[in-house]
Amino acid sequence: MSLLDHPEAQALLDDAAVTPDSVRDCSGRLTGFLQRYLPRFYRVEQRENATLVIRGLLSDLERKTCEPIALEAGRPRKPIQFFVGAGKWDDEAVRRELRAHVREDLADPDGVVVIDPGVFPKKGTESCGVACQWCGRLGKVDNCQVGVFLAYAAKAGYAPLDRRLYLPEDWADDPKRREKCHVPPEVEFREKWQIALDLLDRSLPGLPHGWITGDDEFGRASEFRARLRLRRERYVLDVPCNTTVRDLQRRRPPRKRAGVGRKREVPFVRADAWA
Repeated sequence: MSLLDHPEAQALLDDAAVTPDSVRDCSGRLTGFLQRYLPRFYRVEQRENATLVIRGLLSDLERKTCEPIALEAGRPRKPIQFFVGAGKWDDEAVRRELRAHVREDLADPDGVVVIDPGVFPKKGTESCGVACQWCGRLGKVDNCQVGVFLAYAAKAGYAPLDRRLYLPEDWADDPKRREKCHVPPEVEFREKWQIALDLLDRSLPGLPHGWITGDDEFGRASEFRARLRLRRERYVLDVPCNTTVRDLQRRRPPRKRAGVGRKREVPFVRADAWA
């Protein structure tokens, strides 16, 4: 049974839904919020486009891609698409400002850093990184994009920290598709847990936190868990029910003959045997 099948899952999802009514009256607050970030865009046109895209994403448009956002605002489509897809602005500078904002407003020694693979179902094959892969939103293998997202949750609130698109190996090895989608030359194939470590290394310095959490996409990777331990991080990660573990507190079983042969180890058992 997936988490979405849990009796309380739908109630939690409904509670987390962002409705048009919930954002319709926050236009003034949004304008004030953006003032901190707009200087990170070099040109006036970029600042205008950034504001336009953010407002579009928080609107009640059915499709929140560049074309509907531009049409709703009465603007040409291509400048918005270029701004999002290939515009010459420093997205890392924007994320650095975001992380500084989070540290100032939400920092808590008991804060929780959440790692989550976000999935975007797609119909076509042109979007960067789209492939037939596991789509958690639909609960099956389907055509989609996958991103790795990092968020921070504390008593004062919660906010995103960072994100990166997962680029499947066949995409990473295809020069034509890379060029068409403007994939930077330094971007290589990375497993999702490796991407998560990159995001953690970039986001955690100076950010108080007590725990790191994630689903079994990351919990199943033993090397990811080992890397967290090397960083002296405390973590709570889902693991598949067929994961085998060893009880280190349990005494080793005795040898069949005293003093003869190798010491016997505590056997591995499935994790669901402990549930």
